Amino acid sequence: MDRRLLRNYLYNILYQVVKIVLPLILVPYTASHIGEGALGIYQYAGSIMNWFILFGILGVNTYGNREIAKVRNDKEKLNRTFFEIFAMQVTDMLIAMAAFFLFIHFFVTENAFYYKLTGLTMIASMLDITWFFYGVEDFKKASIRNIIVKFLGVVLIMNFCHTPDDLDLYILFNVGAELVGQAIMFVQLRQYITFEKISLRDAYRHHFKATFQLFIPTIAISVYTMFDQTMIGALYNSDHVVYYNTSMNIVKMFLTFITSIGSVMLPRVTNVYYNENDGLAKAEHLIRQTMKIAWLLAFPMCFGMMAIAPNFISWYLPEWPIVAQLIVLGCPIIIFISTSNVTGTQYMVPTGMYNQYTASVVAGSCINFCINWILIPEYGAFGAIIGSVAAEFSVMMIQMILIHDKVTIGFRSRSYRIYVLGSLLMYAIVSVLGWQLPADVLGTVIQILCGVLIYGLVLILTREELTMKILRHLKERRTRHA
Repeated sequence: MDRRLLRNYLYNILYQVVKIVLPLILVPYTASHIGEGALGIYQYAGSIMNWFILFGILGVNTYGNREIAKVRNDKEKLNRTFFEIFAMQVTDMLIAMAAFFLFIHFFVTENAFYYKLTGLTMIASMLDITWFFYGVEDFKKASIRNIIVKFLGVVLIMNFCHTPDDLDLYILFNVGAELVGQAIMFVQLRQYITFEKISLRDAYRHHFKATFQLFIPTIAISVYTMFDQTMIGALYNSDHVVYYNTSMNIVKMFLTFITSIGSVMLPRVTNVYYNENDGLAKAEHLIRQTMKIAWLLAFPMCFGMMAIAPNFISWYLPEWPIVAQLIVLGCPIIIFISTSNVTGTQYMVPTGMYNQYTASVVAGSCINFCINWILIPEYGAFGAIIGSVAAEFSVMMIQMILIHDKVTIGFRSRSYRIYVLGSLLMYAIVSVLGWQLPADVLGTVIQILCGVLIYGLVLILTREELTMKILRHLKERRTRHA
C-alpha cells in the first residue's frame, strides 16, 4: 500500500475509531434515558424512510466515486461530471422526499409527527457529496467532516435528551448534525470545483442508466440490511427492532475497520484500471494485497467479538442481555462481508462487472427475504440475524465463483491458514478467560488485551508474510528517523 493509500486509510480509520467509540458511549445513555419504546419508533420510521432515500439516491454513492476517480486528472471533465451527477441526485431526492411525505399523509396513523421529523434527514442525503471526495482520494476532508458530525450529535443528545418525551429533540439533533456536516463539505469543495452551468437533460442522459445499473444491487443489498428492521417491526415487534439494530451496529462497528479499505481502494483500482498501462494486472495485484489485509483483520475480529460478547454486554447493556446472543450469532458476517467487499466493491464494480455483481446480491437478497419471512414471525431478531448471515455467505460465495477465472487471489497461501488457526486459538483462550474473569469493564479489557497478544504472537512466531513485511517497514522507518 503506497503512502497516499496508507494516509487515506489512516484518515478513514480515524473516523471509524470515532464512529465506534461515540456509540459505545451513547447507546447505554439512550437505552436508559430514552428507552427501547421511543427508540423503536424512531428506528422503525427510519427503516421506512431509508427505502425512499434509496430510490432517490439510486447508485450515486458508488457510481459518483467511480466516475470522479476516472476524470479527476482533467479539470474540465471533473467540473462537468460533478455538477451533472449532483444535479441528478438533488432532483431524484426531491421526488423521493415528496413521495415519503405523501406516504406519511396517507398511511401513517400513529406517531406521524416523529415520521415527519425523521424525514428531514432526507435533506442531508440530498446534499451528501462524500462520493466526490472519495473519488479524488481526499479522505482527510470527508473524515474530519464525519468526525465533527458525530461529536456534535452526541454532545447535543447527552445534554438535552433525558426522557422518552425528548424523542423529538433526539431526532432533530441527529438531523441537524448531518446538515452541518454537509455544509462543511461544500465549503471544502471550492478548492476542487468551479461552478459550471449544465443541462439537467444531459445529466440524465449521461449518468442515469449507469446509476440505475448500480441501483439494482443496492436495492438487493438493502433487503438484507434495511428491510430486516422493517420486517421485524411489521411481523414481530418494535422492541426487537432495537435489539437487532443494536447488535448489528456493534458487530458492524468493527467491520468498518475492514470495509474502509474498500472505500480507499475503489477509486485507486478504478483509476489504475482505466488510465494506466497493464491496468488489469495492476488491479489484480491490489486485490490480492487487500484480500490478505481483510482476512488478517476479519478472522480475529469475528472470533474475538464472539469470545468477549457475553461479558461485555452484561455490564455494557445489562437491560438487554438478548443483545449478547444476537452478537455471537451475527459475528460471521464480519468474515463474509470483508471478503465480498474485496471481490465486489474493489474488483467487480471498478472493472465494470455490473451484471455479475448484481446477480450475486440479488441472490443474497432473495435468500434473506425467504429466511426472514419464515423465521421472523416466530423468532424476531434471531430470525433476522440468521437471514443476514445466510445472505452474506451466499453473496461471498457467488462472487468468488464469478471472478474465479478472472483474478487469482491466492487463497492457498500459507498466510490464510495462519489467520484462521491463530483466530481459533485466540477464541478458545479468551473464552476460557471470560469464564474466570469478573463480568465488568476490567475483565473485558483483559480479554481484549490477551486476545491481541495471542494473535500477534501467532503471526510473529509463524513469520506470517504480511506481518513480517509490516514489521520490516516499521523498522526501516525507525532507522531512517533515528
